[in-house]
Amino acid sequence: MVSRATNNNSPHAANADKSKGADRRPTKKGSRVTQARAQAQRAKLDAQTQIHQQQEDQEAMARQTQHKQTVRQEMQAKRRIIAILIEAYIQDHIGGNSSQKTIEWHRTALGLLRLFLEEELDITQIEEVEADDISAWFAHLRSTPAARGKVRSERTIQTYARSARAFFHWLVRRSTLEVNPFERVAFPKVGRPLIQTITAEEFEQLLLACAPPHETGPYAERAAVRNRAILWLLYDTGIRVSELTNLRVDDLDRKHGVVTVLGKGAKERRVALGQNCLRNLSYYLDKHRPDAAELAEWGSAGEDHLFLSETRQPLTKNGMEMLFKRLRIRAGITDKRVSPHILRHTFAINYLVKSNDPFSLQELLGHEDLTTQERPDGRAFR
Repeated sequence: MVSRATNNNSPHAANADKSKGADRRPTKKGSRVTQARAQAQRAKLDAQTQIHQQQEDQEAMARQTQHKQTVRQEMQAKRRIIAILIEAYIQDHIGGNSSQKTIEWHRTALGLLRLFLEEELDITQIEEVEADDISAWFAHLRSTPAARGKVRSERTIQTYARSARAFFHWLVRRSTLEVNPFERVAFPKVGRPLIQTITAEEFEQLLLACAPPHETGPYAERAAVRNRAILWLLYDTGIRVSELTNLRVDDLDRKHGVVTVLGKGAKERRVALGQNCLRNLSYYLDKHRPDAAELAEWGSAGEDHLFLSETRQPLTKNGMEMLFKRLRIRAGITDKRVSPHILRHTFAINYLVKSNDPFSLQELLGHEDLTTQERPDGRAFR
């Protein structure tokens, strides 16, 4: 036992320990180098990954930008398609509270223009339209029949041309077009027709024709009374047929002898009534207009329109056209047209002859300005 202890303290043992210590020291230094290399490698990889990610982000942004540009270009192209622009123009009129008649006029005229450009000239983009194309459309309208097979009159073609011209002016105001092709187009011209009116004798004939022939009884009398009230109201006030069919019972002020009319652009005006007109209207309301019980029985409870048809529904524009056609035939007036608008002309001419005051006539007729009537020479008023 003593001998072994002595051996452990021998020089050989000490040298062995020194040798082992020497081997451990280089191992620690190599570990630090390896760690540094690993860190450098990781940093390099991280930098490469970051660069790669940046490249991917840039490519994604470029693709997104390109997509936005493509979408924007497609939207801009769609905004220049004639059909889409026409619909936008119509919606602009609806938003501006234009009358239904004005909207229908633009739909018809611009619809014909679009069909011609697409089918005859293969044009769908608005910037492709030139002055020659519009002139060709005018010629096409003259040479082809309308839906009912009749040749269009020059006045009808001019009416369509006015709609198209207003449409192109609108495009310029919106900066959709820089140049209006209509500026280089010969606009269709139409001579002013003589204004048609009816005489006092012809008006009396129409009043006599209000009673249905060979018909008697309360319903025949009701129709005659209503028809006479309609004739007197149109003849005495010159209101439009649309204004007449929109009248409500409360619009008539019997005490003051006036009627409140809702005209174009939802503008109200009050028009005075003559004694004959007021008397016929009062007689119709008091004696022959269906009462509340009758309206309820016919499913029209609460109906407040002034003039009602035989079905107890509001009288329509088509109903008025049919009524005047029957009255004209019964009255034996065959050499001229008879319509609510002819009575409007008659009122205007009579008023100007008696008063010579176009400014008050302008207010009575609900006109925006004096360009729609000038003097009673048979050529200016419309």
